[in-house]
Amino acid sequence: MTTIASTLRTLERVAPLLAAETAYALWVSPGKRVGVHPSERAVMEDARASFHRIREHRVAVYEWGSGSRTVLLVHGWQSRASAFAPLVRELRATGRRVIAFDAPGNGRSSGRRTDIRDYAAIIAELEPAGGYEAIVAHSMGAPAAALAIRDGVRTGRLATINGAADFDYLLTQFGRRLGLTSRMLRAVRARTERRLFRGTPDPWRTYSATGVALPASIPWLLLHDEDDAMIEISQAHALLAANPGATPVFTQGLGHNRPLREDSVLDRIAAFVDTAAA
Repeated sequence: MTTIASTLRTLERVAPLLAAETAYALWVSPGKRVGVHPSERAVMEDARASFHRIREHRVAVYEWGSGSRTVLLVHGWQSRASAFAPLVRELRATGRRVIAFDAPGNGRSSGRRTDIRDYAAIIAELEPAGGYEAIVAHSMGAPAAALAIRDGVRTGRLATINGAADFDYLLTQFGRRLGLTSRMLRAVRARTERRLFRGTPDPWRTYSATGVALPASIPWLLLHDEDDAMIEISQAHALLAANPGATPVFTQGLGHNRPLREDSVLDRIAAFVDTAAA
């Protein structure tokens, strides 16, 4: 990011419009695709893989196990389904059907750009008859899951890990990481509203997980690490303020991605899902 930030600052001085276009392109793209880690390979090779055409994207979908109880796993930005390999091992051992997907621009799915609506559409498309037993979402997958639920997707439970609360926060963090000036950030914001969400009166509220509270009837396990520099702990508190019925669990020293392979976190999620069966 340091080289990109330096290039953008130089470009802004000599060609501000080009700099804004470049920053916008980076904002809507997950960037370089993450590969499958060797420790995840066995789980992914054991999956039943298929491709679905959703919102003009060829979406890679992975499935383990069978039965009427279905748990959906939703990865975050610049990630892929394989990030959930440790949790897949936990859940499939309980006799559940587990589904995950690579969002557009990630993993084996097509495209170079994506947004929260793609995620929500995929969640809706994969919904089984009777709905999901549980949805587990990481990072940007959290507001995507919240959007899908608000739009009618049924789930018995929701667990989020280091979930983002506010869409506006994601843009602010993006600008901070790239060292964008306030002028550049305004330019990216304007392009987002004009090109990506034309016709949506207030996309920054509409696509925030705090925009509308989820039904209190859906138990929500809200896990967040206090040392996550990517999605700060303030986002967990924002989610709790909007959804006071959620159950918070705060960890320390795990950062943004490590909770997905931390035994204590995996055990907590598995127990939460098992509560639904009980």
